[in-house]
Amino acid sequence: MIFIRLLFLSLFLALGVEAAPAVELDQLVRENNLLKSEHQFAKTPQVYVLFDLVEKEIFIKVRGTVLKELPIDSLRIWGAPIQVKPMTLLKKDAFIEPGRKEIKPAKEGEETTSELQALQLGDMPARYRLSLEGNIWLYVRPKAEGTLSTLLNIFSSLKSYLIIRPIGTLWYALRGGSFTEIVIYVSESDARSLYWTFQEGYGCVIWSE
Repeated sequence: MIFIRLLFLSLFLALGVEAAPAVELDQLVRENNLLKSEHQFAKTPQVYVLFDLVEKEIFIKVRGTVLKELPIDSLRIWGAPIQVKPMTLLKKDAFIEPGRKEIKPAKEGEETTSELQALQLGDMPARYRLSLEGNIWLYVRPKAEGTLSTLLNIFSSLKSYLIIRPIGTLWYALRGGSFTEIVIYVSESDARSLYWTFQEGYGCVIWSE
């Protein structure tokens, strides 16, 4: 399906490039890049993520098929424009990283337990940063549903305005690059689910205004 849409859009661009106004042409080019990016990911069996910041949805996909859809409650974008192209998740950072529970062998005379000491979805963090190619930092935060989460979100916003944006912009500007910060708010369970699914080295594409 992605390949067919890509083919039709490419033909339209080739035949109607002179007739289309500049704004419409730019939109068509961006949509074409989106389809090309998805087609590249859909050719492999690996999971990838589409961040649709226009419709406020996160799509977890494999071979072009949506495995899970996560609604975005609200978002903010700051910095350089985001190019529509395939990207790779370079790193995930959380204040408290999930770690596997230590499995200790039973001592002599102690009963062994068959309970599996494996990480569960609830062990995943709900606040974290996704570092993407192109100096893009995407922060995932749970939407405010109580006093504590509201205060944490306010603190995170102040840290972003006063520290992250100025330092990030200066750091990459001195190296001849750009910097973009994206903050998205989702439900706590969806934030944990995204962290669980979206592994370092996986691909993604961002669709924005």
